[in-house]
Amino acid sequence: MTVTRSPQSYIDTIKSTLNSSPIIQEWTIVDQKSFSDRGHFQVRFLLSTGDFVEASEFFVLRDTSIEQHRYRYQWMDSTKTQLKRRWDNAPHFPEVPTFPHHVHVGQEDQVFPSIMMGIIDLISTLEQLIL
Repeated sequence: MTVTRSPQSYIDTIKSTLNSSPIIQEWTIVDQKSFSDRGHFQVRFLLSTGDFVEASEFFVLRDTSIEQHRYRYQWMDSTKTQLKRRWDNAPHFPEVPTFPHHVHVGQEDQVFPSIMMGIIDLISTLEQLIL
């Protein structure tokens, strides 16, 4: 969960993080919606490695925290043909101890436990993996 005052301030923080990350070369907003208690943000970005990432999350405001309701963050190679990792919370792997949160690594059928994360957490994770 990310502490925030409103869905719009959370989106503004995502944009600021995208702008300041040393691993993100360019980014484009695909969709952005902000209401008083929820929102959606979808973005595509290129990494300094040439890899491609598409991130989408639907989130809700709970008191002063943002909680990701549905999310999918996909990291692909520069040709967009090879999956590197995809984090999501689709409820299709009930055997994973962190169900529904999981990560696919390298292939669709290589599934491992993960935690709930937002786009800001994703960027931080990618920075740790790349730098």
